[in-house]
Amino acid sequence: MYRMNKQYDVLLVDPPWQAGFKGLRKWKSEITDKYQTLSLSEIGNIDVSSLAKNNCSLFLWCTHTTLPDALVLMSTWGFKYHCTLTWDKGSGFSVAGFHRRTEFCLYGYKGKMNIKKRGKFIPTLIVEKRTVHSRKPTVLYDFIEQSFPNDRLELFARTKHPGWDVWGNEVECDVQL
Repeated sequence: MYRMNKQYDVLLVDPPWQAGFKGLRKWKSEITDKYQTLSLSEIGNIDVSSLAKNNCSLFLWCTHTTLPDALVLMSTWGFKYHCTLTWDKGSGFSVAGFHRRTEFCLYGYKGKMNIKKRGKFIPTLIVEKRTVHSRKPTVLYDFIEQSFPNDRLELFARTKHPGWDVWGNEVECDVQL
């Protein structure tokens, strides 16, 4: 089991879900895992609840395929599901008759919700063109920074954002497991 030594008001988690292999005949291409992935049980064994202050918000990224697992993880980690943010990436791929150009960021909380209830609200639809593989929309960081307390951690981070602690294998980590 993984443990860290600090607790946070906000956790942003983009798990390295196992996408596996999908052959796309239309473009004669493959979608495969482009980075080191973890199984659902390995992701679930990360002690995310120990990273959370008594009142903590969780933003958990998932895809159409991983949505059911993400809801289970959220509950396993001790968070209550509240709503889903949908990211329209502007492009995607087609599987089984559906063009998948969206991803989801589930919002849940532990204790009491610690979001500011005045001022600008976070939209549940984010429209921002995707850039490199797995990089998430930058505007979400802005929304979180405007609406939540300052102690923030991004797990499985790909880049460092000012005002955030990060952990992942693609960034210089602020926290150690």
